[in-house]
Amino acid sequence: MTTIVLVAVGGGLAALLQFVFAFAMTSRRRLSALNLTACAALGLVFAIDPPDALRSVVGIGFLASVAPMAALASVTIGLARRRRYRSAATFFAANVVGGIAAAMFGFLAWKSGVTLYYKIV
Repeated sequence: MTTIVLVAVGGGLAALLQFVFAFAMTSRRRLSALNLTACAALGLVFAIDPPDALRSVVGIGFLASVAPMAALASVTIGLARRRRYRSAATFFAANVVGGIAAAMFGFLAWKSGVTLYYKIV
């Protein structure tokens, strides 16, 4: 039950921040940058392997919620409605594939940095 409450708290904070971002994001590039940054941070949080409570609030609750997938879908649908199908497909694919790559980068950056540290020391 505690994990559900922690995820809800993190998700609630992310929802408030997402509401602010929805009005501030006027550019597709900014939206993509926010999405990729949140995905990279999510990969980093899971690589660090914090305690379950912190992972629930920060990783699952906040970062997974602040990645603006709803805004991503909205922009993609808006592009498709304006009959810009190639731009819509490119934007959507770049953000989905880029989000997965960014999460992997965050995870591997931490793990390889720790491994390199132990090899040097």
